[in-house]
This record gives sequence, structure tokens and C-alpha cells, in this order.
Amino acid sequence: MPWPFQRSRADANAARDLADEDLVVLVDSSLDSRLVVYQEPRSFPAEQYRSFRTNLRAMNPGDSPRTLLFTSAIPDEGKSTTVANIALSLAEFDSLNVCLVDMDLRAPRVHELFGVERGPGITDVLLDRKDPRKAFQSGGLPNLKLLTAGRATNKINEVMGSSYVQDLFAHLKSQFNYIVVDTPPCSLFADASELSKIMDGCVLVVSLRETHKHQAEDALGMLDQAGANVVGTFVTGAQTDFPTVVADVTEV
Repeated sequence: MPWPFQRSRADANAARDLADEDLVVLVDSSLDSRLVVYQEPRSFPAEQYRSFRTNLRAMNPGDSPRTLLFTSAIPDEGKSTTVANIALSLAEFDSLNVCLVDMDLRAPRVHELFGVERGPGITDVLLDRKDPRKAFQSGGLPNLKLLTAGRATNKINEVMGSSYVQDLFAHLKSQFNYIVVDTPPCSLFADASELSKIMDGCVLVVSLRETHKHQAEDALGMLDQAGANVVGTFVTGAQTDFPTVVADVTEV
């Protein structure tokens, strides 16, 4: 059942039709204002996310099921906000089923951004073997599902090392076209490097304001050592928090 204030697909389409003449903004008070693809669909930042989405789809003709991991070099680079907006931009297509997974168990943000409960989620699925279908939450668009971090736990290494992780993502690929995964900064924790081994692609989020060149280079080196398939980078903070796409992409 949709949560209160959820914007319907019909509302979204109507807003875009009217926007050629009038700027129409439909605000869902349960979603964070930084989810600009939803809250400010005609804004410059929203279009930048869509541009990156276009690059991702171009690398994946036919929209075959793909798992895409997002990480950053250091904290506070806008990673979680970026992941959420990319997921929303993909889910704007009725033909695509999208799942956003919060594997940043150190500092989970997905549930806060979307105004939903933290659990049940990943920890419940991997530690308690909860059916993932019973852990999905709505993501604001009809074909976007969320798999949040789940209950807090001091067994994060056990969660990440679970033999069930690979089975879980294989199951998700049978249900969704795109599974986008938020993970902790790769310079602080090994989570992203470990998970990247079972992902189809990896995207590094970099902040022009916060990240030094050597930090970004070190992060790419760590991912390369782990065998990650780095398909591109997403740069934030280019101008007044507007994200900028870096066209450094290769085939998934």
C-alpha cells in the first residue's frame, strides 16, 4: 500500500505535461528534498542524474538485469543522495523494475531519504533469513522498491561475509532490471571492495569540494585491486551542490 502523500505515476506525467507552460512541483513531504528527480523533476540536478542514467543504459542494451554498486573515497561526498536519485531516474521508465539496496550498514541513509522504516531490511534478510519479498518497501514510484539496511547490528562483518549475499543478489536479478547498491566509503571499510566482486559494475562518487585527487586515485586503486568493474564516476559539488556527470564510462 502506498504511504501517505505518495505521488502517483499519473500525477508525475501530468506535471511533466503541464511543465512546458507552467512550472509544477509536487512535493511529497515523506521524501527528502534532496531527492530532486522526484521533488524537482525539471531542475538542472535532476537532468544531470538522468544524463548519467542514459550513459548506464547505453552500456546495457536491452536493460538486462544488472547490479551496480556505488561507493565513494571518503564520507560526505553525496554518495547516498546520488544513489537514490539514480534509482529514481531509472524507475521513471515504466518498463524498468528497479531495486535500491542499502548495504551501507555503517551509516545507512536510504530509509531516511525516502521517509520509510529502517527495517525489516538487509540485516534481517541475511542474518535471520527473512524472505526478501517481505522486506521490500515502496520507493515513491510504482516500480521502485527499497531494501533498507534493517535492524542495527554489531555483526556487520558477518552480514557482509554471509554466503547468502550472492544468492540474494541472484534472486534480485531475477526480479529487477537494475539493482543499485549503496555501500560505505571504500577507503574506510572493505565492504565495497568485497561486494564489488559479485557486482556487474561499480561507480565511484567523488566530491570536487571534499575529495583530494590522491584520495580518488587511491579509491580507484583499491577497487581495481579487488577486481571491481569500475564503469564510471559521478562528480558532485561542481556548482552549488549541482552534480556533474563525468563521461568516464565503459561497457558493463
